[in-house]
Amino acid sequence: MPSRWSSGLLALFLVAAACRSAAPTRISRVPDPTSPPLTGAPLGAEAATAARLAVAAAEAGDATAANRDLEAVPSPHPVRSLAALEVRYLRGEKVARQARELAEAEVGYGSAWGFAAVAARDEGDAQGALKAARRAEELQPSGGWEQFGEDVENSLTGALVGDGAAMLGAGNAAGALQKAREALAVGPDSTAARALAVRALITLHDLRGAAEMVPGLPDTPEGLELKGKVAEALGQWDLALDFYTRLPASNPRRCELVSTARTQWRLANAPPYLTGALAAKPLRRRHLAAIIAFEAPALGSEKSGAVPVFEDVVQIPERLDVLLVARSGVMPGDPIARRYGPDRTVSAREFQSTLDRLARALHRQPPHWCDDGATDCVQMPDPLDGEAAAALVRQVAGEGGEPCTQR
Repeated sequence: MPSRWSSGLLALFLVAAACRSAAPTRISRVPDPTSPPLTGAPLGAEAATAARLAVAAAEAGDATAANRDLEAVPSPHPVRSLAALEVRYLRGEKVARQARELAEAEVGYGSAWGFAAVAARDEGDAQGALKAARRAEELQPSGGWEQFGEDVENSLTGALVGDGAAMLGAGNAAGALQKAREALAVGPDSTAARALAVRALITLHDLRGAAEMVPGLPDTPEGLELKGKVAEALGQWDLALDFYTRLPASNPRRCELVSTARTQWRLANAPPYLTGALAAKPLRRRHLAAIIAFEAPALGSEKSGAVPVFEDVVQIPERLDVLLVARSGVMPGDPIARRYGPDRTVSAREFQSTLDRLARALHRQPPHWCDDGATDCVQMPDPLDGEAAAALVRQVAGEGGEPCTQR
């Protein structure tokens, strides 16, 4: 019959064993060191339980229990090494370097790579964390490392793009491009990084590089605008116009971009004499005819009278434009003398009358010309040259009344 002392010791032993078996084994802040795949010699059930208990105790803040349970795991087993590093990490130590070394030594140990990712992330080594997470994902496909890697990737690319955007804003396009390329090396599908690279390349006048980048941009408002900018820089105004017209109507820059691209596209395809008309000083009647025909393309679709015959326009390159504005009644000539006066300088009074007739021909409101003391009116330019005339004709014509409609 056991003595009273031996019975008491047995009871204490049973209580201690019960407490130990009831100790928490849930691990949440670091990988379970016993999750497969493992490396090293096969580990017994008691040793595996001890490794888990050690890490769980460290998570609960019980360093004494953690160290005691570690002693039950054979050394130098990889599980013991990982559990020891995790215990130190949970006590606040920096162990990212040792964690990486352990993972590199035990290349098939999934949890070692996972812990290397966690430790590297917490010490600010996003590149190292991403590399380790991707390896852990390969070894433990259901371990949640894919999401971990995506989070690290997004954080890293976001930081790089943010730095690059600040550089670009400060005028350092080369530095911005470098940051964009670093971000794309981390996340090849990063739209923000690709957009930053395109902006930097445009600023650096590397149009070939920018053109190679834009196919990877989505047709979002930002992507369409950047594609249009690259097309602009390459002189492909028809392509730029196509991109800009696909911008949503709510985009605050759509109207401006469409209008500019449409004008430049038409200029690129305009007859050479239009360039002379836009630069004309002083402005002559043939110049104004060419400008009106260019800036008010809708004029040709309006009902017109008989085709006039002017003997003095037969040899000038603007003759078709002269016939257009004369036939529509916007800039009539002398049908009796059969003279148009193509080289006569346009006076301020004639210019005002011409624009009034142009507005009525296009069914638009004639301009309210500024008189002495008038406000909210159209000021007559002084001097009247080709550039100033084109701006006012454009204002009256409104590019046919539809500067921002879809193509």
